[in-house]
Amino acid sequence: MKKNSNMKIQNQRMGTVITNSDSSNMRAAMDKVAESLTHTISPVAKEDDTPIDKSVLIRTTEAERERWKQAAAAEQISLSAWIRDRLNSAASKVLDCEHPESMVRRYPWSVTCTKCGKRLS
Repeated sequence: MKKNSNMKIQNQRMGTVITNSDSSNMRAAMDKVAESLTHTISPVAKEDDTPIDKSVLIRTTEAERERWKQAAAAEQISLSAWIRDRLNSAASKVLDCEHPESMVRRYPWSVTCTKCGKRLS
């Protein structure tokens, strides 16, 4: 888009001319639409700075939900963050082997975790 000395804006592809008054009307209309929109902020995960934009629906009792809310409030975090922290911790225990010492076998040629089968050295 180019601006000429007559204060007109011309769109090269469409060949249309928009005057300043048209532009002001368009801006006013867009401002009015923007005022009616609900402003939301997409929370960001701490680990990798990606937006937290997926939902998981679970069924629970009112008593469980209230208990979770109290626990989250005690830690001064949102219920959503509290649930994510707990579920991520549980997933790590299942998926990420911590190589417990009782499961580590040491041989002269290697050290191996018998829980996950990973060679540690």
